[in-house]
Amino acid sequence: MDDQKLVRVLKALADKGRFKMVQEIAAAGELSCGQVGERFDLTQPTISHHLKILADVEVLLVRREGQHAIISVNEALLDEVAALLPRRLRTKPRASPVRARNRRGEDRA
Repeated sequence: MDDQKLVRVLKALADKGRFKMVQEIAAAGELSCGQVGERFDLTQPTISHHLKILADVEVLLVRREGQHAIISVNEALLDEVAALLPRRLRTKPRASPVRARNRRGEDRA
């Protein structure tokens, strides 16, 4: 996964409501759009908007069953993100530490 996709996934999950939706769907295994809507005090268009954002970045998998969309969490993608973060955020040691300076340009202790 490249950095651009990783950032898109993290942005989608950064919204508190979307994060809660993912938690609810994961706990249930899979839900229809209507069942997701029943769990939140949001309008149907708002639910659809959040689900679309999550599906667009592949956090959610959607399959059709007749007229119903059945939603589940893409566990493989979340596992990949969880494994990538420590490696992508690990800093490399610097030759010399950068010291903080006060307003007059003097080193702080």
